[in-house]
Amino acid sequence: MPKWVSGKEVSEKDIEKSLKAIKEDVCFKCSEHSDKCTIAKAARDIKAMEEK
Repeated sequence: MPKWVSGKEVSEKDIEKSLKAIKEDVCFKCSEHSDKCTIAKAARDIKAMEEK
């Protein structure tokens, strides 16, 4: 099972739920994407857990 930065093990289902919540509930839906977006960074970090 992948681990979050805190060391907590998370399931693939938890990862999917977090990514869905970021897209649907957290994202501000800006007209242009920025590489400096902290919300996008969190999504990238969570997505990277799937690859481990």
